[in-house]
Amino acid sequence: MTITRIRHRGLPVVLSLTLGLTLASSCVPPAHAQAVQAPSRPAPGTSPGSLTWPPPPAQARIQFVRTLDPAAVRGKPSFLSRAWKVFVGGGGEPRMLQPYGIAVSPDRKVYVADTFGRAIHVYDLAKPGYSSVRVDGQSLIGVAYSDGLLFVTDSATGRLLCLDTKGHTRWTLGRKEGFQRPTGLVVAGDRLHVVDSLRHRVVSVSMAGAVTGTFGEPGSGPGQLNFPTNIARSADGRLFVTDTMNFRVQVFDADGRYLRAFGHLGDGSGDFDKPKGIAVDSGGHVYVVEGVNDVVQVFDDTGAFLLAFGGSGSGDGQFWLPSGITIVNDVVYVADSANRRVQVFRYLRSGQ
Repeated sequence: MTITRIRHRGLPVVLSLTLGLTLASSCVPPAHAQAVQAPSRPAPGTSPGSLTWPPPPAQARIQFVRTLDPAAVRGKPSFLSRAWKVFVGGGGEPRMLQPYGIAVSPDRKVYVADTFGRAIHVYDLAKPGYSSVRVDGQSLIGVAYSDGLLFVTDSATGRLLCLDTKGHTRWTLGRKEGFQRPTGLVVAGDRLHVVDSLRHRVVSVSMAGAVTGTFGEPGSGPGQLNFPTNIARSADGRLFVTDTMNFRVQVFDADGRYLRAFGHLGDGSGDFDKPKGIAVDSGGHVYVVEGVNDVVQVFDDTGAFLLAFGGSGSGDGQFWLPSGITIVNDVVYVADSANRRVQVFRYLRSGQ
């Protein structure tokens, strides 16, 4: 076995070339575990899809697709529209201030919670289009979509809001129901699971707005949480929680019973410093946003580190303080918060 040590932003990284570690589940052929490396950059004039991780000769597993922000979706204004604005005046172009949570509806609309913009930005991937939904909130973090409804957490006011897609409020839960600082959330069938960071727990809520249960308590033991921030659900119903200040990911069953945990504080590949967003792809791989180090780390179902993609910067495939993440149909959406955009990637199965 050959071990190569490299560094990324001061992070010691061990690149193991052991053939036994795979990126994919049993339906995908084995691939080498890959550390944070520069991706394969497309040559001038080639498509963005040529940007992949890991770089050749290894098999590509993550591919950059596109960027979402109001300007990219709306396109550049025409000369006549710019001239008209100069003549009549008017406000600037819409933009995201600090995107965080992301949700995708079956009709391919992407909903992005803007923490400081007090809005949900809506991108229509089925056709060119951008709109926004104003939200009566102060610090929007999480967003989820189900059956024509949006569920949004406002961490500053301690509220969970249920809205229709026009922004009309259906119901609200808040401090009277025990919330202090709700952050990440996920839809799980007929209920929501909402992370309450200050109370170190996850709250289960019905679609009608009734609290149905909780799991987690303050601490560092199995099933205990220390300022958790985000939550994801796998296809088999398991729940993955970023236990941020315990520097780990904890795994629970569909009813909130503790199963296992992985990760610890450190500065190497697979270690955590400030884990944020979390998501799971169709192969059961767990993606964790490492916001301070501007990368997304990918783990297998057992918690073994596989690869990381990203890196610091403002170019395609680079991040500046990334936060939220969601995966739908193996398309990976990452909130690139300080760059004020969402970057879109694709998980590549064998043969793609």
